[in-house]
Amino acid sequence: MAAASAMAEASSKTTSEEDQSIQEPKEANSTTVQKKTQGLRGSRRRHANRRRDSFGDSFAAYFPQVLKQVHQGLSLSPESVSVMDSMVRDILDRIATEAGRLARYAKRVTITSRDIQVAVRLLLPGKMGKLAEAQGTNAALRTSLCAIWQQRK
Repeated sequence: MAAASAMAEASSKTTSEEDQSIQEPKEANSTTVQKKTQGLRGSRRRHANRRRDSFGDSFAAYFPQVLKQVHQGLSLSPESVSVMDSMVRDILDRIATEAGRLARYAKRVTITSRDIQVAVRLLLPGKMGKLAEAQGTNAALRTSLCAIWQQRK
């Protein structure tokens, strides 16, 4: 019994020594975190602790802009925004998956605009696929032309 109590005391001594060794790095880490936050300047320091925008990783910010172009004066309820957001996410995921498959079939590691174009034609039915392809092509051309004009200036 004396041996058991001696072992218990020895084990308690090692655990207290381990606790001290564990606490020291935590204190060191907390000072490095303070140094990092102190190093931020200006607006970055003010916005460091700010919550993400309410839109965050959502497409909800774009729905009113598009709706304004199509039907002036209409708005969307929060439920309809949620449905639209999940639909856009789903379609985007399907297109990305299909484009990835097409790139893999061609034994390439990069998804090209051609892969995305073909994926859209495969996923969307009939005229909707053709219209989406035309709109995407126009958007890509507009973006590249804007980039060219920016470089010339």
